Amino acid sequence: MTVAVQFSSPRESPPRRRLGALIAAIALGAAGCSASAASGDSGAYTLGLITSQTGTGSQLGVGELQGAQLAVDQINARGGVNGKQLKLRTADDQSNPAQAVLQTRKMLGGVDALVGPSLSGPCQAVIPLATSAQLIDYCLSPGVKPKPGSYQWSASAPTDTLADRLLAYWKGQGLTRVGLIYTTDASGLDGAHAVQQAAAHTGVSVVGQASYSPSAVSVTSQLQAATAGKPQALVVWSSGAAAGVAFKGIDQMGLKLPVATTDGNLTYAFLRRIADYTPDTLLIPATRDFWWQQQNPSTAVQQLERGYHDEFRARYGADPDFGPGVAYDGVLLVAQALEKAHGDATQARDALESLRGVSGVVGTYTFARNDHRGIDAEDVGIVRAVNGRLTFVGR
Repeated sequence: MTVAVQFSSPRESPPRRRLGALIAAIALGAAGCSASAASGDSGAYTLGLITSQTGTGSQLGVGELQGAQLAVDQINARGGVNGKQLKLRTADDQSNPAQAVLQTRKMLGGVDALVGPSLSGPCQAVIPLATSAQLIDYCLSPGVKPKPGSYQWSASAPTDTLADRLLAYWKGQGLTRVGLIYTTDASGLDGAHAVQQAAAHTGVSVVGQASYSPSAVSVTSQLQAATAGKPQALVVWSSGAAAGVAFKGIDQMGLKLPVATTDGNLTYAFLRRIADYTPDTLLIPATRDFWWQQQNPSTAVQQLERGYHDEFRARYGADPDFGPGVAYDGVLLVAQALEKAHGDATQARDALESLRGVSGVVGTYTFARNDHRGIDAEDVGIVRAVNGRLTFVGR
C-alpha cells in the first residue's frame, strides 16, 4: 500500500473536528485500518448497511460492502467519529424489496443511520421505515428521487443526467436516431423515462422501444420492436442478469449497432458475464472515479482518487467499480453528518444537508434541503467497455 501523505496525529484535533481532518487527509491519499467496536457499545456509532449480496443486484452489492468497509476502517484508523469508533451492521436484502424491509426492521433501534439498499426498488420500500425512525437512508442506487427535506439520499448522478450525457455524446457523433429496450422494474422504468426526456431536449429521436420482464430468458421480439425504426444506436436500460439476456439477444440477432447501458452495469463482474457477446461499441455513463486520470482534476482530488484506488486494489486484489465508490462516499458523508450532529441520529439529516463542496471519489458533493444527491453533470463522463476494461471516451 502506498500512502502519499501521512495523517497528522489525532491528538492535534479536538473530537468535533477529527472527521473533517480525516476527509482532508483521505483527499491526500491516506489509508489505514482498525478493529471495530462490539455491537451495542455505547462508545461506538453504528451504520446499518443493507446491500444485495445475492440476487440480481449482487454484482453491485458485493463491491458496496467492500467499499463501505474500507471507508469505515480508514475513519477508525484516525480516531473514529467524535472520538468513537464507527461500526457496520450488515445485511443481505437478496435484491428483494420485501427482504430489504425485513432487514431494515431488524436494524431499527440499533443503528444511527442506514446506507443502502443497492437497488431502487428496495430503496423505495425502506424509506417509510427510515422516515418513521427519523434516520438517514443513504440509498446506493441513483434511481430514486428523494423528496426535499426527506430522510432519503440517492447516490451517484441522477438518471436523467446520465441519459442526457449519453444522448448528447451520441449526437456529437452524428447519431440522432436511437432504439430503447428496458426492464419493467423500478430501475428500468426510471431509465426509460429519463432517456425519453433526454431525447426531447437533445434533439435525438427514440424511433422504437420495448420493455421486458427482469426474469425474461429471451427478448428477441422486444429487440425487433426496438429496432424496427432503423435506429443508429440502441439503449439497453437494465442491469445484471436481465441486461445480459438483452446483450446475448443482440449478438444472436447479429445487430451491429453502438449500444449503451445504465451505470448499474459499471462492474467488472458484468463485463466478464457478457465477455462472449459484448457489442463492438458498448458505452456507459460514468462518474469521476472511472475517468479522473484523463481529466486532470485538482491535486487534492487526484490524490484522493489514487489513495482510494490503490488501497482498494491492495486489499481486495481488484480495481473498484461502481459499487465500491458509491458506498465508500456514502459512509464518509454519513459519518461526517453524524459528527456535525454530535451523534444525534435525528439531527443528522440537517447536518448532511448542510455539507458543501465535499470531495468524494464519485464526485464533489454539495447538498441542500431540495438536493439530496449533491453531484451533477460535471461529475459524469462516458466510458467504453473494451476487452473487459473501461476506457474514457468523452463528456
